[in-house]
Amino acid sequence: MLRLKFFLILILSSAVITSAQVKKDSASLSRFELSFHVGYSKPMFEAYGNDVVINRTLDQIFVVGERILTSENLGTNTGYTIQTFLKYSLLKKGYAKAMLNLGYNILYGIYPGGGGYDIGTRIQTFSLGAGAEINPLGHEKKFYPGIYGLLRLNLIGGETFHKAGLDFFKVTPRYGYSAGIKVNYRLKKTIALFLGYSYTYDNLWSKQTAEETPVDDHTIVFRDEASPTNGIRFNRRVVYWSIYTGMNFFFK
Repeated sequence: MLRLKFFLILILSSAVITSAQVKKDSASLSRFELSFHVGYSKPMFEAYGNDVVINRTLDQIFVVGERILTSENLGTNTGYTIQTFLKYSLLKKGYAKAMLNLGYNILYGIYPGGGGYDIGTRIQTFSLGAGAEINPLGHEKKFYPGIYGLLRLNLIGGETFHKAGLDFFKVTPRYGYSAGIKVNYRLKKTIALFLGYSYTYDNLWSKQTAEETPVDDHTIVFRDEASPTNGIRFNRRVVYWSIYTGMNFFFK
């Protein structure tokens, strides 16, 4: 009888300890998560172009026959992106998360310029954004999908170059959005890998005609809204899609 009582006490004690350990483990992760990704970007609409030449006499780059200050497109054809996200789970198991974003994207086109120097164009964006991510299955499965959307403040600048910069866009604020989908693979409790696709419009709001006098002969505020007097015939949209890979880190 004593042996039976001892055995029952031992089983109950083990169950209590195991239950406490499970609760401790399930609560060991905070709701905060940090994500990073890098990827390939492809410009679209007026950001895309491949007709870029140099006038050697004037040492000027022309995009579709005009300087980039008023060209019909921006002469870029490829790019890359680096993004980081701080997330907070609004619901348990990560079904919905609030996000802050800090990122960088560059679109560029490089062409042979002769004499050992390439010519080209660059459009660069530094971004600060906020938004939300939805994980329909939560984030505790081995594989789980996610969708997200961000509103972003974008600082856009750019240039043409040959040996060094020639024509410059003064860094200018614009507002836009980015939205994406991704598939996550959980390596272990605190780390997951993911692949994804995003679509980004960096200057949806606050386009400018920028008809004011240039800072100098080669530097001007980014003209992206058409007007009868600024040389732009239609709006120039900085739009691109990206494919990327990255990692999620879940805090303990």
